[in-house]
Amino acid sequence: MQDISQLGEYHETGLPSKGDSKQPVYLEYSRQSQTNATGRHNSPLSYDLNVYLSGEIELLVAFKNSQSKPPLPSYGTRLSTGVTSHGRTKIKRAVSSRVVAASSKPVMLTLTTQAILKDAVFNRHLASFLAYARKITASTFQDYVKMIDLQQRGTLHSHILLFERIPTDSFAKLRTLWANKYKFNNNNFNTKYLKNNAKLAGAYLSHAAAYLSRSHDAVRTGRNGKPYVRSAFKGNAYSISTSLKKGTLPVQFDAFALSDSRVQGLAKTLYWVPDGYAAYKQCDSFADAKQHLATFGITA
Repeated sequence: MQDISQLGEYHETGLPSKGDSKQPVYLEYSRQSQTNATGRHNSPLSYDLNVYLSGEIELLVAFKNSQSKPPLPSYGTRLSTGVTSHGRTKIKRAVSSRVVAASSKPVMLTLTTQAILKDAVFNRHLASFLAYARKITASTFQDYVKMIDLQQRGTLHSHILLFERIPTDSFAKLRTLWANKYKFNNNNFNTKYLKNNAKLAGAYLSHAAAYLSRSHDAVRTGRNGKPYVRSAFKGNAYSISTSLKKGTLPVQFDAFALSDSRVQGLAKTLYWVPDGYAAYKQCDSFADAKQHLATFGITA
């Protein structure tokens, strides 16, 4: 989105105050305008309205015909410093949609190593492990989210969120594979059972709180106060199974055809982020979200 602070005067009403940013507020769209240095109002507002399978309603406000800077080019080997904020949002939507769609018995599987391995070697072991897991217990590993990050000593480890318990015989085979064939040990194969509720996505992300976006030159420190051996690694920081990716895709509405009164009525029921250009509402299900929109005459 264009940096409006450099364009001149900007008129707004209904924005949250600093001390009350978490309260539901709304923008008076009909009174909002952008003025450039010449005094011309040449950037009318536009809206993007999306609904996700998890029941989330998203309303984005932007300026039509506005310009944005192109992304900086990247060259050479792809390096990751952690999951970006965009990636965290995709993970949350994927997990939430799965929890809403079916009952779950979620498990957090943690895979570590004692040896100092190259990134390519760890990723190869992890790929082989997942391929074998899908072979012997396909239903358990049909839906999963995988995240990879650094340990303080510089080697990688992985968290895998599953939505079904691993059968006992398959669990033994998988632990033997990771501990013996890859020459680790049983302590490098750990499971943690999570409660199946609406806060599962938040619980999963809280376990991964250390995976926030970081610049490549950031200095990471561990709980002991000592710095990490390195701050970036090769490869992707996360992946979502194909069956879960549908939860990250929105059902889009033709918001340009909406009248200001409809959008304004909906906006009063949403929670706005502090910058005032994005609003959300988490309904119990996709059907509830559609019903909420229908109240304001908005249909898919």
